[in-house]
Amino acid sequence: MIKKDITVLIQGPVYPDITNDTIKSVRCFFPEVQIIYSSCTKEHIDTVNGYDQLILVDDPGSFIYPDRPSEKENNINRQIMSTLAGLKACQTKYVIKLRSDFLLTGNTFLDFWDKFQKVDEHYRVFDHKLLACSYFSRNPNSDMPFPFHLSDVAFFGYTKDLINLFDVPLMTKEEAYWNLKDKHQYQYIPEQYLFINCLRKNGFRVDCDYYNDCSLQNIEQTERFFASNFVFLTFEQFNLKPTKKIFNRNLHPMDFQTCYTHIEWEYLYKKYVDQTHEIPQRDQERSQIKKASARYKKVLFLARLCALPFKGKARRKKIRNAILEFFLKK
Repeated sequence: MIKKDITVLIQGPVYPDITNDTIKSVRCFFPEVQIIYSSCTKEHIDTVNGYDQLILVDDPGSFIYPDRPSEKENNINRQIMSTLAGLKACQTKYVIKLRSDFLLTGNTFLDFWDKFQKVDEHYRVFDHKLLACSYFSRNPNSDMPFPFHLSDVAFFGYTKDLINLFDVPLMTKEEAYWNLKDKHQYQYIPEQYLFINCLRKNGFRVDCDYYNDCSLQNIEQTERFFASNFVFLTFEQFNLKPTKKIFNRNLHPMDFQTCYTHIEWEYLYKKYVDQTHEIPQRDQERSQIKKASARYKKVLFLARLCALPFKGKARRKKIRNAILEFFLKK
């Protein structure tokens, strides 16, 4: 693989204290590549420099759930439009799709490109497997039973395959507010929406009617599609450095518990694709997640006790979170 055949697509809003560092990190490890920055907003865009091409698309807006103040905006349509526009501008065979709030720490993830080549042709979607993140690709057998939940943090692969993944219809208002009585009003979580619509567009039958429609058939289909179309890599394997607290495994270990590790993806690969594949005996990543989760539960218990004497739910929560962050960041 020749690095000049790679384009790096940085997608997302401008983070004033982060995005320029994102571009610098790309230049450090891929000095010769073209960098495309694609976004739906012009806010702070004049502060960004170092890219080769800027693509601004009309903002399709987001879906907001006002009855759930802690819920993030559903930005799936912004992601689809800005990513697809950026991908279509790529002139190279390969593309790295990177969020505008992540940093690159190396280029050794390219070593995984041809490492797991075998596929089940009945479940092949792309010409070549895409490198994707194990975080937050959900295991439908976990406590968060969301089938077809593919992480959208970062990808590497053929440009045409990434276009295939992102060239899907925009989410409609009816899909976003599918069930107003449910705490999850949407029909599909954004990550599910993207992959399910990609599969259906490519002629596959997916009988998943809502976000936690976790039948045995949907679980098996999820595993088979994941094994034949992706290689799941941890942040470290993908040379990715998150910049937000939400992606800190020590602060939010429970969010990582329901995700695949790379070794767990290898189990899928062996089960469905290559029965001769040898899997490492120890899954160090899972061990670290379990250790972080156990520590989190202990500190959370103590933090709640410390916050009890204070009046007001909001104040107790603020104190609890401050205690959690103080001890778990160490």
